[in-house]
Amino acid sequence: MEPYLLTDRDEYNYCIQRGYNPLLDLRNFRMDIRLRVEIQRELFGHCITGRGANIMAANERFFRWVWEHKPHRCEETLKPLANYSAVYCSHILTRGAYPEMAHDPRNINILSFECHNRWENGDRERMRIYPENMRLIELMKAEYQQLKLV
Repeated sequence: MEPYLLTDRDEYNYCIQRGYNPLLDLRNFRMDIRLRVEIQRELFGHCITGRGANIMAANERFFRWVWEHKPHRCEETLKPLANYSAVYCSHILTRGAYPEMAHDPRNINILSFECHNRWENGDRERMRIYPENMRLIELMKAEYQQLKLV
């Protein structure tokens, strides 16, 4: 079954009220990229134009939100992670190279410190999460490219 495309705020709110989270539930929902960016900016702040403390506060809101909405286990090893740490939130596409995607929850893996380092600096092609991350990278790049065309 194809995911349902959400195009406006009422559809998004309807899903949230029924316990779904379209920002993360890619199996059941797709979101118009403009709607996605609008909601992400509302929830976490604007990660491109903010400065200093504003960016740090937005990042903290974002990392805590991701931690609250994703399972507390390393996506690579599937081992549980006990307590919140921003270190467990690993960007798939780096914030520096893709600042417009910095606060997109799809762009985050929950990883142990060791696996986070492996994704950042190691042999990511041999990681269990690699194939799904490559699919997400293609999806996100295509969607955010639509914003540049408008």
